[in-house]
Amino acid sequence: MSKRIDIPAAAKAAGMTRLIFEDDFDSIDTIAADGNDKPEHKWYTRCYGAHVKPEQITVQDSYLRMEPDNYGIATYSRQLDQGFTVTCGCYLECRMRAPMPNGEYGGWPAFWTMGREDFMGREWKRAGELDVVELFVTKNQQGEDQKYFAGSLHEHYRTGKIINGRWETLFANNTVNSTGYLDQFPFTDDDWHTYGALWEKGKVTWYMDGVEMHSVTYSEDKMPDFFYRDDPTPLTNEEPIRVEEITEERFGGVASWRSRNRGWVGAYTVFDEDIGVVILSCRKTFPMDVDWVRIWRK
Repeated sequence: MSKRIDIPAAAKAAGMTRLIFEDDFDSIDTIAADGNDKPEHKWYTRCYGAHVKPEQITVQDSYLRMEPDNYGIATYSRQLDQGFTVTCGCYLECRMRAPMPNGEYGGWPAFWTMGREDFMGREWKRAGELDVVELFVTKNQQGEDQKYFAGSLHEHYRTGKIINGRWETLFANNTVNSTGYLDQFPFTDDDWHTYGALWEKGKVTWYMDGVEMHSVTYSEDKMPDFFYRDDPTPLTNEEPIRVEEITEERFGGVASWRSRNRGWVGAYTVFDEDIGVVILSCRKTFPMDVDWVRIWRK
């Protein structure tokens, strides 16, 4: 008997009732864990050139366990230059948990997408990144340990050139629209939650356990409207933009990163033309468990 899968309410309301990707992690066979990529795999272990070790990913009791200090698994193979991708007009959802012990800070257990050309390390100038969920531990205003998640939308812009047959980044700009939920939805180490994002043309809406958390709208002729963390103040083009300069080694070169936590007219519109690779990753600090991943569209 096949498993019944209910269409999420947000997807159904948007007419996105066709399931185009699913993995319930009943077996590790959907993952190219040994690095021998094949078209029949759903997940591949090379993300941005970093290869996840087989011992860092296991499947047990019908869920995926990802150990920390890995860049994750992706639905697109760098080895084959093919795989599953998403475009505007879909609903992405996963059920996951992350054991995040008190007294340790950091995070990045995440379910997200990145533009395919960036993922492949090829030349690009503008690319979109959708973080359906990123999990963190920090201290709240009372000085207590607090677990929370953030839903974010990035536009990456960069300039560079081909040097010795390889793209080298000279300048990169990362505009971030991010809302962190410190108080509304605290959670414990062992809680499972569903995290979703409805990606429509000109708008992304985030959900946790079926509850709408926030949304971002954007167009060519205006600044995007959004909240940054707990600051709902709208900005105009004339108001100052918070800027952080970061120098980082990336793609074999040194890039100057400017992180702008606001936006400009037309920001994020490239996202609706982008082709995204779906990624599960937990980076440095904490492990993560994933029960399933499902993606819907019209």
